Amino acid sequence: MCEELRKATVNRAKDLPIETNTHPAKGAPCAVPREHGERQALEAGDWVNETWRGGVSPDQCGFSVKSIFYLGGITVRKARFHFLVAVLLLIVMAIMGCGQAAPPPEEEEEDEEPALETVRVAAFILVRANAWEQAKIDGMMDKIENDGLDVELSIFSCEFDPIEQINQIRDAITAGTYDVLAIHPQDSTGIVPVVQEALDAGLIVIGVDAPIGPNLRSLDPHPEGVTAMVGRTGWSTGTWLGKAVVEAAEGLEKAKVAYLIGSQGLTIDQERFAALEEVIKDYPHIEIAAFQEGLYRRDTSFEIMQDVFQAQPDINIVVSSGDQMTLGAEDAAMEAGLEGIFFIGNGCSIQGWEAINEKRWFGSYADIPYTEGEIVIELAYKAARGEQVPRSVNLEDRRPPLPPEGPMITQGNVHLFKPQW
Repeated sequence: MCEELRKATVNRAKDLPIETNTHPAKGAPCAVPREHGERQALEAGDWVNETWRGGVSPDQCGFSVKSIFYLGGITVRKARFHFLVAVLLLIVMAIMGCGQAAPPPEEEEEDEEPALETVRVAAFILVRANAWEQAKIDGMMDKIENDGLDVELSIFSCEFDPIEQINQIRDAITAGTYDVLAIHPQDSTGIVPVVQEALDAGLIVIGVDAPIGPNLRSLDPHPEGVTAMVGRTGWSTGTWLGKAVVEAAEGLEKAKVAYLIGSQGLTIDQERFAALEEVIKDYPHIEIAAFQEGLYRRDTSFEIMQDVFQAQPDINIVVSSGDQMTLGAEDAAMEAGLEGIFFIGNGCSIQGWEAINEKRWFGSYADIPYTEGEIVIELAYKAARGEQVPRSVNLEDRRPPLPPEGPMITQGNVHLFKPQW
């Protein structure tokens, strides 16, 4: 094919017509001879300067002698010269291309993003029939729906049973159907071995609400390998509650406090009460007159406080680790006809917020479980895709939705906070 192309190109060059022109004045034809025969042999590149056939010289044909150029046996005008140079270049290119075939053009590979797989999250909570826990679940589910996240969420409740929670987590590990475990620990220290099992199995673990591990006053993830911790410490919460008790006791000759703990087996509850005791110990006129377990239930706390108020009608401060229990205590006080009691809650629920706004309660520590649920899902989703996430999220620093001065809601700042449960 290349040989035929080369021959065809050479032949085309040989067959170029002789340039003719007519003298503008005489009309005499002027011809450039194809072959020079007996004439003096010309070398390629010589300029022609002779008398042409018929006695007419090139300069008489209307162009300069120097415009005639001799190229390889062909005499041409200078314009023809440029054309022939182009033809010869084509010949050279054709010959050079015969040695090898041009490689086929390479197809550019398009960068395709990998398909995103569903993130499967197992959330371990403490109790089902609880408005606070439901608000957290709502935050998780709304985050998934509102952001269009490809997340499957499963909820497991241990009903305040630490052994049951450990068994639930172990079952989730064995099932092999989850990518992320979001754990709100019932027993912060007792749960560590099964958390380690989850990490060893390659699962992502996120601590929720209360610390995991022996250091109950730190939000640093524990054990090593836990991806993140979202919550606040019981010690911090109890410190805020203790300060509220001190403020409520100002002006009281004797402050007798009834404390309702949510669950005595709940580590964060133990820390709350320990912190409160630490705050009030320097105030001798404040004493803990009653300590009861209300299980975060209004009805249970109502029944308990009926007995407490009957035995100690001089109780003048009631504080709890959950608004539900403070509401139950208020119900019991109203039934007993007792007045002038300072009620302090924890969580600042909708009903607790209304009680503060109506000046029935002194205050309540604000929880933001809906926001917490949103954060947990966001971290779980990003971590499952290998994105960087913060190792520690202190909910007390979320201002807003909390007021600028902190999480303790009182009659002075109640208008700055919107309850989440």
